[in-house]
Amino acid sequence: MDTQSNIPSGQSDDLVSADAVDSILADLFLTPEGLTDPYPRYERVRELTPVHQTALGHWVVTRYDDVDTLMRHQQGLKDPYRVFAPWLKKEEWPEHAALRRLPDILLWINPPDHTRLRKLASYAFTAKAVRGMRPRIEGMVSSLADRLQEAGSLDYMKEFAYPLPAMATGTMLGLPEADLPHLQDPMRAFQDVYELGLTAEDLAACDAGAAITDAYFTDLVNERRAKPGDDLLSALIAAKDGDDRLTQGELIGMCNLLFGAGFETTTNLLGNGLFALLSHPEQMARLRAEPELIPGAVEEMLRFDSPTQLVNRVVDEALEIGGTLIPAGASVIGLVGSAHRDARRYTDPDVFDVTRQEASVLSFSSGIHYCLGAGLARVEAQVAFTTLLTRFPRLRLDADFDEVRFRPRLTLRGLESLPIAVD
Repeated sequence: MDTQSNIPSGQSDDLVSADAVDSILADLFLTPEGLTDPYPRYERVRELTPVHQTALGHWVVTRYDDVDTLMRHQQGLKDPYRVFAPWLKKEEWPEHAALRRLPDILLWINPPDHTRLRKLASYAFTAKAVRGMRPRIEGMVSSLADRLQEAGSLDYMKEFAYPLPAMATGTMLGLPEADLPHLQDPMRAFQDVYELGLTAEDLAACDAGAAITDAYFTDLVNERRAKPGDDLLSALIAAKDGDDRLTQGELIGMCNLLFGAGFETTTNLLGNGLFALLSHPEQMARLRAEPELIPGAVEEMLRFDSPTQLVNRVVDEALEIGGTLIPAGASVIGLVGSAHRDARRYTDPDVFDVTRQEASVLSFSSGIHYCLGAGLARVEAQVAFTTLLTRFPRLRLDADFDEVRFRPRLTLRGLESLPIAVD
């Protein structure tokens, strides 16, 4: 919509711009059109103002260097109480399964607690462990590709993009493969807690999913304590720094975090990435001809349509970003999806180019909160796209379906379905 047309005449330029940006952001966060295709809205906000304070008091940062600064700066802290379900009092959070774990998990805590937890987790989540997973991931991908070849057509999101990360992360954690399908819906329901504009009804659905996964991982932690195995969860239980170990609650939170992040973001990388290739057949042909480009192409997939579209921080001291002084205590949203289309950082940013060699992507965050599972996600995507492009020269959208649907979510952006055919 043309936000400028709704602005009354006689206002100052600054007020006109502020109203215009607020209108675009409302369209971005609150309408199906904005959630489905955020990129034109990002561009309009980015060009109107790099740093904006909304009418609700939140600050929004849109350009690459500024979002990266926000992520890396020690003054940019995490405060889930300011971000999720702000209508609830802090003391009410323990009543909600989806909320009560957030203040104590690695994703939402700050130093020195973050330093402690990350150090303990890093003993188990090593580069060597990820490298050791590659042969297993190749076997998983081969098996999923066999199913695709046999079926001829299927919903790629349901039959490939979800099972692969679930199997990979589940295998690392030591989850029985038969349990994985039963965790998909509850985990996805919980993950919706990360969306802005959460309603009380939404939160109830998140709580229901979180209660199921909490109970499951409580039982699994107890089993591994009694009978350790050769898996990541057993390594996390055994990990120690002096006399320091992960507590029972921290272990359950870590399982939820690693499994949830492992399948949701990587599932969306696999889905958004394949859709980008199918929408740009000349780029898919280039990768088939030069498979050595696939690792760089995965980075371009992350940039072009990131599975993570925004981050949240609260600044504990006044912080200058993009030439604007953001006051202490302010809530700041960094639009990762917008940063990835910033022409100040990328040449022709709206072009999907598998040969691109430019700035690092922000999909896995940066600084002290850089994602522990980034290496695993990259390996899964590299193996998956190598196999799909090698085995299926006629890989295409299924002509029997006329709609590819994105989930109506912005924080974690991904497809609802992606029907493909290979025969």
